[in-house]
Amino acid sequence: MKKNTLYNKVRTLAVVAAALPAGGLLSGCSDFLEVEPQNVITLEQFWNEEADVKNIIAGCYSGMESYAMLSRMMIWGEFRAENIINNGIIDKDVSLERILKENIMANNPYTYWGDFYNIINRCNTVIEYAPGVAEKDPSYTQSELRADIAEVTAIRSLCYFYLIRTFRDVPYTEEAYLDDSQELAQPVMPFNEVLDKLIASLEAVKGDAITKYPEATGLAAYYNTGRVTLNFIHALLCEMYLWKQDYQKCIEYADLIIKAKKKDAEENKISPTYFKITNGYPLIHTLYDGYTNMFGQAFSSIFVQGNSMESIFELNFDKESGDRQISNGPVSDFFWGRGVPYTVCTSYVGNDQKNEVYKVFDSSNKGKDARGYENLMGLGIMKYAYSGMFMYDPSSKSYSIGGFYPTHGDKEESRNKANYIIYRLTDIMLLKAEALSQLMSDANGDALSQQDQLRLEEAFKLVNAVNKRSVMQYDLKDTLVHTNYKNKADITELVYAERNRELMFEGKRYFDLVRRSQRDGNTDYLRSNVANKSVDLRGIVESKMQKMDAIYWPYNLDELKANPKLKQNPAFGSGENGSFEANR
Repeated sequence: MKKNTLYNKVRTLAVVAAALPAGGLLSGCSDFLEVEPQNVITLEQFWNEEADVKNIIAGCYSGMESYAMLSRMMIWGEFRAENIINNGIIDKDVSLERILKENIMANNPYTYWGDFYNIINRCNTVIEYAPGVAEKDPSYTQSELRADIAEVTAIRSLCYFYLIRTFRDVPYTEEAYLDDSQELAQPVMPFNEVLDKLIASLEAVKGDAITKYPEATGLAAYYNTGRVTLNFIHALLCEMYLWKQDYQKCIEYADLIIKAKKKDAEENKISPTYFKITNGYPLIHTLYDGYTNMFGQAFSSIFVQGNSMESIFELNFDKESGDRQISNGPVSDFFWGRGVPYTVCTSYVGNDQKNEVYKVFDSSNKGKDARGYENLMGLGIMKYAYSGMFMYDPSSKSYSIGGFYPTHGDKEESRNKANYIIYRLTDIMLLKAEALSQLMSDANGDALSQQDQLRLEEAFKLVNAVNKRSVMQYDLKDTLVHTNYKNKADITELVYAERNRELMFEGKRYFDLVRRSQRDGNTDYLRSNVANKSVDLRGIVESKMQKMDAIYWPYNLDELKANPKLKQNPAFGSGENGSFEANR
């Protein structure tokens, strides 16, 4: 362990950044923050031209695509929620098994946050040194400089957003750490203060961000969904304002994204009549073709092909270069991959369709929700890992399952090349629906004000559009009944249920539960859902997760030793072990 993984020193950038091979959409750098070349080059020798800035920005993307960082995005946002358990062959990763059993200790390697802070420091370095490059390189224009700063500000904000949703209070700085003379140990900043800083920094740069990259070929063709754009910054602000409980601002930014996606559809000459089925929202679906409806097409476009018209930002993996480029290893390891070590919760989502319970995928649809099949097969997680089709035959009024195949290469060798989606349109639509629901009063039925009734109707329309396109039926009529939802509590429950169905296994569910706990001021809703994992775990969940502190993660033990200003989350005792009893 270096002095402090919060900010590893950088004494040279040029040789390392330029010499390493590219990997992924925008790669060109590796973990240069942890590497010192034999011939040290000073900062003054490096920051001289635009290419130097671009290399560091490229390294930010390749860093996010790394196994270490991507696996934590998945685990932090998903694996403590109710949908995933182990299947009995998890012994190769005891640390993750302990997470699934709510036995999290401060020495668990998945509590390590250094990879996120490395990316944060890269971004801070660009923000500090890029203006000097613009003074030296006349080809590096002020508009390009401002766009680059907006890009790394958004990447830095994303990293901090993952950290505060996971650990709550974290060290925060906008200073570039480059040598040992700087003070590395930093105290934590409270969640709300960090969130306010992230929002302020994004608001300050949003006007400088790239709205849309020009049409291109090759990997550059995916820049509009694989790099930071204005839509991505709007998506971050949309969700951050929801966590801040500024619901009007959340709605404002959601509307900007929806409007932009509708404009994209118009520019691509997609007829507005195509979207009538999804209540006017530009969502992919498959119309009846005379014999079958192939409801897997939308999900194949989104998760297998990647960079769909619904995408806002996703980490791209080069599907054309075979084994020579970085792969999405966590999908192969965590989902339907090598030995299938992690599987759906059989007492909850796994039995939903097998036993025709339909608690998760809605009994009103009677097993017709294609996401229940696209997300999982048998007891394994299929999303990202496999593709398939589900067909409806109107003559026999029956449903059948088409072929399934692994995505992009041999899953047994961790060569999955499926992109990892950070934001897509249905996520934003459902965030807006949640914000609308929270603006309502607690009145019921006829007692609702006219304004609350309009909010209820709009929230329902958003959820219904997402639900409708996913249900296997002949004419894609409404799948939900508006009159079943009469008040704030009803529509809130619907939104959370739909987010679980739509975004399952995408690293969103546990963060949704944490956000709900923050708003409610208690862990009741979180515990009632996480307890669905199994009867054996129910008592553990109820006892360990009663206090708000316990729904966040402990600080890594090595970080506590390296940073004397860092104090352990009280739910985890001294940090020497996983004892929750120590501070009860």
